[in-house]
Amino acid sequence: MKTFTRALLALSIFAAAGNVLAEGETTTPVKAGSGTINFTGTINNDACSVEGAGTNKTISVNMGEVSIKDMGTATAPKGSGTLSAENFEMKINCNAGTKVAMLFEPNSGKGSGLVTGTKVLKVIDGLGAAKNIGIALLDSNGALIDLSSSSTAKIESNLQDSNASLKFSAAYVTTGSDPKTAVAGRGDATLPFTLQYE
Repeated sequence: MKTFTRALLALSIFAAAGNVLAEGETTTPVKAGSGTINFTGTINNDACSVEGAGTNKTISVNMGEVSIKDMGTATAPKGSGTLSAENFEMKINCNAGTKVAMLFEPNSGKGSGLVTGTKVLKVIDGLGAAKNIGIALLDSNGALIDLSSSSTAKIESNLQDSNASLKFSAAYVTTGSDPKTAVAGRGDATLPFTLQYE
């Protein structure tokens, strides 16, 4: 009987100690794993945006498949009147009354650069890339946009309402002194732009 009483007394002491710990919670919890949440992003105060530019502010222009014989040159993109060009439009949404300019920056870090001594965009070098070929950027009137300087690679617009559409076309051109030196292949290029506003 004494053993039973001692056992009952011991259980009572453990139960009382458990209640004290539960009320005060002085024990340290055991970790079952840990980690970190990283948040990234940028906050801006842009007065303008470009429709269809996607999350990376990228616009894709599919130039299709073009024959070298149908191309003009870096100085005469329209060639003999046959122009194989891809038309595209950039819709800009701004605060009403905003004066905005679009500045093309072919030589910035992400740009593919210019063909040396020309006003046209260079195609990206690499395995299977076309040689002695560039891309001419043309305005809405079909005139060549000179990408060789920041003053001539700038398109200005004064928005009377909140939207404007800038129309362009792009054409592959031969860039060598002799068009026969052009070599067929991939014709990819990258042309960064910046919207500047007052």
